[in-house]
This record gives sequence, C-alpha cells and structure tokens, in this order.
Amino acid sequence: MTAAWTCLADELGLDGQRMLFADASRRPELLAGCQDAGYTVVALDTQGVSRFRAAQAALATALRLPASAGRNLDALADSLGDLARYWPDAPRLVLAWSHPEQLMLDDERGWFRLVEVLANASDRLWQGEGDDPDDRLFETLVLIEGYAS
Repeated sequence: MTAAWTCLADELGLDGQRMLFADASRRPELLAGCQDAGYTVVALDTQGVSRFRAAQAALATALRLPASAGRNLDALADSLGDLARYWPDAPRLVLAWSHPEQLMLDDERGWFRLVEVLANASDRLWQGEGDDPDDRLFETLVLIEGYAS
C-alpha cells in the first residue's frame, strides 16, 4: 500500500517534522486533523510513567510491536523499521503521545533516547517515492499539558 508524501505539521498547522509538539488541550482538533489527512492514529498515554523502560514498554504495546521491543532499545528500533509488517493497512501512521511530562521530568535521558529512536524511525521508513509497499509516513505528535509553542 502506498501513500503520497505529506508533512503532518503542514496538515495540522504546527511547526516541525517527525516529532510535533502541541498543547494537550488541542488533542481532539489535532487527532481529527490527523485522521482527515489519512493518518491512522495510535494512542500512547504515559500518564504517571516516570522511567524510560516503562515508557518504552508502553510504546511497544501501543504500536503492537513484539514484547522484546518493550525491553530492548535495539529491538524497538528494528521493530519500528518494520511497521509495514505490524500495520500493513496503515501507510500513514501517527503516534499520539499524551502525558509524557513525568518521564520528561524524572528521566530526561530516557525521554531523549525514545525521541531519538522515534525520529530516526521516521527518517528510515519513508524511502521517498511512495511506490514501495514498505514505505510509511510515521510521525509522533506529543501532547503536553500547558505547552506553548
């Protein structure tokens, strides 16, 4: 299944690529915009999660990745590269990450490790032409309480 290239930030009126940040109060509007743009929305809620491994496990579960992706960072990166296998009918996929604040405060290093893996996966998944069945548009929308751009 192929998808024409689009930038989710342009569709939603946000700045950035791969990792988009917005105030959580805009959640309904932004998720509707994702769906209108043809994205499959995958919800990740890490409210109260303060440690990297717990957030990693929740991320892997939300994206229906193998259990090993929730325990091992290399397995997570590899599994994200295979999203076509886990989401064959979703050429456009957005991870809508709610409540990352506790992780950001309590495990800043872990937060940045996950952000890096997600951003790298976005870069790797889109091969450019959209005619490869494994091409995927994958972006992360991070919804933060009180976020001001």
